[in-house]
Amino acid sequence: MTSLVRRSVIALLIAMLLASAGVHGNAAVLQTLFTVLGIVFSISMSLLVSMNLSKILNANIRRDLRLAINRTRNMLLIDFLLSIIALVVALIWNTQCLRLAFGGWCVIDIMLVAIAFVSISLIYEMYNFKELHKLHCDIEDAVINEEAAKQKRNQI
Repeated sequence: MTSLVRRSVIALLIAMLLASAGVHGNAAVLQTLFTVLGIVFSISMSLLVSMNLSKILNANIRRDLRLAINRTRNMLLIDFLLSIIALVVALIWNTQCLRLAFGGWCVIDIMLVAIAFVSISLIYEMYNFKELHKLHCDIEDAVINEEAAKQKRNQI
């Protein structure tokens, strides 16, 4: 949860810096980024639900892996839900008030905030996708090694 707050603050700061520099948000960019995020999210969830722990015989390791998988699943779901909220808020926000200025130095562009948040969520999900794939391969290797050791014991 701490990383989610950290990513949100970073997204807000990036959006504020870009808005202060005169950059304007764009709905088409936001929708494209969200589409890519949805694809990466779908692939990550597929990897999560396809992990087969039934061949892991050590109950403690299996429990720890399930907890890690559940924690990752929950964080991906929360992150994706917040991205949906950012997308919807940015798209339905009054187009006359997309930029809010607080003094001369602080400008918040609602569309840029959503773009920054979805972009950082996309980076986070791509990182998690890489880590999930690595975990999936590690589990496969552990199961193969366990079965090979079992066959070797049976041959002796």
